[in-house]
Amino acid sequence: MNASTKSNSTDPDFLAIKSLFEAKIIKSMKLLEKQGPTKMAKALGLQYNSYLDKLNNPQKFTFAHIFKIANLCDLDPDLIYKVIKNQTDI
Repeated sequence: MNASTKSNSTDPDFLAIKSLFEAKIIKSMKLLEKQGPTKMAKALGLQYNSYLDKLNNPQKFTFAHIFKIANLCDLDPDLIYKVIKNQTDI
């Protein structure tokens, strides 16, 4: 599947997440709370409340979750990792 086919088949909520990360608007994972949270939780195999907990405590995201979000959103996983790292660095 080439990149243009993947983008065409990506869910609009997930494309919105991609745009937010690529524009560097997402500085905190909590900002994803308004971007199709039920759909993302289900895609990650998480309960809704577990997903919200991870957004508020991003150190709880596993690498598997990060790579799955990246795949769903057609996004570089490093962008997600950097937000989580910056958010959890004290």
